[in-house]
Amino acid sequence: MVESRLNLAMRLSEVMSRDSRIAVGAMSGTSADGVDVVVVRLEGHGRNIKWKILASRVVPYPLELKKRILMCSEGGRVKDVCLLNYVVGISFARAILRTIDESGIRVSEVDFIGSHGQTVYHMPEYIKIGDIATRCSLQVGSPAVIAEHTGLITVGDFRCRDVAAGGHGAPIIAYVDWALLTSSEVGRLVQNIGGIANVTVLPPNATLSEVYAFDTGPGNMVIDEVMRILYGVECDVDGETARRGNVSNSLLRELMNHWFIKAKPPKTAGRREFGRRFAEYAIRKGLKMGISKEDIVATVTALTVESIVYNYDRFVLRSHSHRYREVIVGGGGTKNRFIMERLRDELRKRGLRLLTHEDLGIDSKFKESLGMAILAHEALSGIPNNVPKATGAKKAVVMGLIAL
Repeated sequence: MVESRLNLAMRLSEVMSRDSRIAVGAMSGTSADGVDVVVVRLEGHGRNIKWKILASRVVPYPLELKKRILMCSEGGRVKDVCLLNYVVGISFARAILRTIDESGIRVSEVDFIGSHGQTVYHMPEYIKIGDIATRCSLQVGSPAVIAEHTGLITVGDFRCRDVAAGGHGAPIIAYVDWALLTSSEVGRLVQNIGGIANVTVLPPNATLSEVYAFDTGPGNMVIDEVMRILYGVECDVDGETARRGNVSNSLLRELMNHWFIKAKPPKTAGRREFGRRFAEYAIRKGLKMGISKEDIVATVTALTVESIVYNYDRFVLRSHSHRYREVIVGGGGTKNRFIMERLRDELRKRGLRLLTHEDLGIDSKFKESLGMAILAHEALSGIPNNVPKATGAKKAVVMGLIAL
């Protein structure tokens, strides 16, 4: 037993002392489609970090697991949360081992895993119990379960430390945006359109203290839920249903009145704000107005774009529009042509050039899983990896729990 503990300590110490590391990053977003996995070589830190993806794979969740995650996120029981903590952890471990195996890399060559897990609940407002007031955020898929089933050091549960420091625990990827995408010449807005849409604001040659980020509103979440309710399918592939419809300005104005869209940063959202209940509300309003199913899909898709540019106008461009020239878009929303065409038109009106992560050499599908590897890499070096101006935390902290 003593020898075993010594071996684990020596193994962790060895990984922490290395200048170059091979890591696995694993991520599943609020859409709960499955596990995105990358194997990556990392060297350096902060804006000097160098990275090279060695392998990548998307491993979809089985439909039953996806349904359970979505059900749990909308109102699961303690039993559901507890069970998913293990089932999702095993699913992540299997996806990771499959990706490593297909890459030709030996498991013994991998130094560590960085895992985000699966968010099932996110409560950014303060709740008080007795004399204790706190926010909370919960990701299932225990790092300990992943470590056990892979045999690899696993760093996870990133959000918890930021929340403990007074933050929202999100947007979690702001540090990675700063490290990988800051330009010395132009200001950039890094816009992710996943289940929820969020933006990271990067002034030219930004220091980390100048960076801020926040959720702008719904991304694909409302669109996907509307498609499930109206058509019985998981998503609007390429935005084709939206393209067949017409945007209802009356319904769009109604949906834009949501308190979150107009709230000041820092702010973060999830299924509590834009889950099934909001989708059902949008459908009821649309049908009452007499518009078609295609028009409802077109309008909730337009809501994603409208909420993005509204937040730009109000919280980013109002006083510093001259500083920003590029918007770099990533996430599943880039596959929706209706979103991208409408967003490009709106950005052009504001003198902003639209780019994708691919234009800068990053596969947007794997950007967030790459980000998990980077956050874990920094944590293992004792480097703070949150962004207080993004999350609202009182100070910079090292996010990530280590499971040996």
